[in-house]
Amino acid sequence: MRLFTIPAEQTAFSTKEVVAITGMTKDALRYYEQQRLIGPVPRNHNNYRQYSRQNLERLQFVATFRQLGLDLKLLSGDGHIPNRAQRIQELSAYRATVKRQIAQLQATDQFLAHKIAYFETSPNH
Repeated sequence: MRLFTIPAEQTAFSTKEVVAITGMTKDALRYYEQQRLIGPVPRNHNNYRQYSRQNLERLQFVATFRQLGLDLKLLSGDGHIPNRAQRIQELSAYRATVKRQIAQLQATDQFLAHKIAYFETSPNH
């Protein structure tokens, strides 16, 4: 999975910069904003979107959820920042899902290794 790096020295990002950083399209960014997955996106004096670090951090979640096949509805909301306990609970639930997927992938890997070994040692197959 490719996680993008948010430049440390920057606090506001144009749409063009976010596209370059995340690899997402402008349409995808607008969709995630409309679906309230990344919180409100402020605008500058020219009415251009100015994504915040928090917006990019939420986009990191979106990218991770998409990669893992998790339902993006788990991220939707009113864009409010949860308190510490809510954040810990939310992240713990996400982590439990990831651990289940890791276990499934490890079981699949073992099955495939077994099948490969079988076919490598079986003269008739």
